[in-house]
Amino acid sequence: MNAAKHGLTSWLKRRALPLNKQHVGRLVQEYRAGLVACKGGEDGASEVEKGLIENAARGFGACLLILEEAKARGLVRKVDGSWDLSPGFSRLVGFLNAERMALVALGVGRRSRDVTPSLDDLLRDAADDDGEAER
Repeated sequence: MNAAKHGLTSWLKRRALPLNKQHVGRLVQEYRAGLVACKGGEDGASEVEKGLIENAARGFGACLLILEEAKARGLVRKVDGSWDLSPGFSRLVGFLNAERMALVALGVGRRSRDVTPSLDDLLRDAADDDGEAER
């Protein structure tokens, strides 16, 4: 039951990653912790948000593994005198999109910004301009 609820953590703790890829697991855990903190911590995030965080972290981890393999094996391969992207690297876009969609659904990219100048400042400036025009 715990593995179903916290699939990514269980997967990483079971050492599903080879020893030479354990650093990716740590990066994924840090990424996940950052997203959880953005949503107010473990108690602040709803179950749906926690699921989306898990999805984003999986996508992030898969992207890291693909990029690391692409560095080791190369980005392109020769096929019948032509070239093609390596099979793993060609799947990178799918994982990037999965991560992006989870982040969009979480709303972590939507941040309120201060309006500069504020509406009060604009109205005050407009009133000052009208007063100077009448003089």
